[in-house]
Amino acid sequence: MAVKIILFVVYIVALAYLLFAAESFGRTGGYAGVNLVPFAEIRRYLTNISKIGLPLVMINLLGNVVLFVPFGYALPSLFGAGKSRPIAYVTICMFFSIMIELMQFVTNAGCCDVDDVILNTLGGLCGYLSYEFLHRKGRRSR
Repeated sequence: MAVKIILFVVYIVALAYLLFAAESFGRTGGYAGVNLVPFAEIRRYLTNISKIGLPLVMINLLGNVVLFVPFGYALPSLFGAGKSRPIAYVTICMFFSIMIELMQFVTNAGCCDVDDVILNTLGGLCGYLSYEFLHRKGRRSR
């Protein structure tokens, strides 16, 4: 259990760095904007792939999903899985993402974007589902 907690703390520190301090992700400060319209930025990225470039589209859209897969995986790993917990874990992922977006708004580090919340929550769900898949498969083989 101690190793899981240490890995989770390392993940949170790395996530905080990427989301608030990494200059390569444009976290140098300054007002970066707010998007409160669901799917507006996702749609903008997908309809302008030729202008923006596929690598940047993938980094933004897929990156927001991938960043939260470990979070969704860690919750049931640390606190146990159960029939009543999937919704709770996905909700925790969503609220954690909302807190990050609000902190980005307050600190002017990145863009406060509802689409990031959607994508992060999807990533948390993917992490939870991967945990369930791997652990159910392990329980069946015993």
